[in-house]
Amino acid sequence: MTHENTRRTPVFRRIGLCVVAASLSLACVPASSAFAVSEAERDALQAEADALFVRIDALQTELNQANVDYENAVVAHDEAVEAMDEAQARIDAAEARIAELQERLGDRANSMYKTGGSSSLLDVLLGASSFEEFLTSWDMIERITSQDAALVQETKDVRAEAEAAHAEYAEQERIASEQMQKSLDLKNEIASTQAALKVEADSITAEVAEMQAQIELQAEAARQAAEAAAAAEAARQAQMSAANSGGSGSNSFAGASAGSSVVVGSGTLSNPCPAASTSSGYGWRAFDNSFHKGTDMAAPEGTPYYAAESGTVIYATNDGGYNGGAGNWVVIAHGNGMVTKYMHSSAVFVSPGQTVSRGQNIGLVGNTGQSFGAHLHFQVEVNGVAVNPHNYF
Repeated sequence: MTHENTRRTPVFRRIGLCVVAASLSLACVPASSAFAVSEAERDALQAEADALFVRIDALQTELNQANVDYENAVVAHDEAVEAMDEAQARIDAAEARIAELQERLGDRANSMYKTGGSSSLLDVLLGASSFEEFLTSWDMIERITSQDAALVQETKDVRAEAEAAHAEYAEQERIASEQMQKSLDLKNEIASTQAALKVEADSITAEVAEMQAQIELQAEAARQAAEAAAAAEAARQAQMSAANSGGSGSNSFAGASAGSSVVVGSGTLSNPCPAASTSSGYGWRAFDNSFHKGTDMAAPEGTPYYAAESGTVIYATNDGGYNGGAGNWVVIAHGNGMVTKYMHSSAVFVSPGQTVSRGQNIGLVGNTGQSFGAHLHFQVEVNGVAVNPHNYF
């Protein structure tokens, strides 16, 4: 099992710094072709990241099985070692018994040799009160000698059996040791491959987020330019008219009210910025010929915003806005495929890996990154697809 690292030059580097230049004259530059290319690249990268995550999940299944195999090998090894020890104990006991019996028989043989071999018979004969007693005593001597010899042979048989068992268990221990090592090597290989794929997937995911932020910010620049042009035209028309200045003022961030309504309680998500008003909603926008995947919530800089739902922070930055145009932003995973994103913050109060609760203050509205007025770009995604946030309030 191997993993070939095929890193690419980040897409956002290939895109370059065109966003800065485009923002200066975006109102008069067609944006649809640029968006189409960027979105295609983004979707291709997202598909690659999705494939990597599928592979990572498959590797986790393999790793789980490797862990089971390793634990089974450890149990088999320990059982074999225990059986070896027990067999060795029986071998030791048998050898001690054999030595004892052989010493006893040796002493008897030595005694008979010293007395010429007949003293035992004479002792039995002289000590017997009758012939029947003599025969009985001599038979007992023969039986004792035969019994000791039988015990020696029996003990040798026990030792042989124990030695055979010891050899069998030693082989089982060797096989179990080899299986332990193979399982351990496989575990390490899978874990190493999985870690490498995770780094690759995280890198691609960051690139996708970078591209998405650039797309959103280009769309935001176009919207702001269109609003500025509309406001200028309205002012010119007002100056040329002798009538009252109309009530159709510009739809700028400066007009945002801090007391917008808040939907509380029954929604899947809570409103992340109750003090804001919507300056650009979710959906297709004719002025820049693009699809806006979030909602822009205008509010004065420093206005608190909150986690729309409990979850885990998977991305957070607070470095002053050098993050591909998104500025300081936060990404929270809520489970079941739902993710929320919060862009352009003036301050971020959370860190990656942190668990947050619904309604927790996680940052302040700002104007960081490529933004043209203080606002919170709030985006909701389900299984990687942007959805209308207002459907969840």
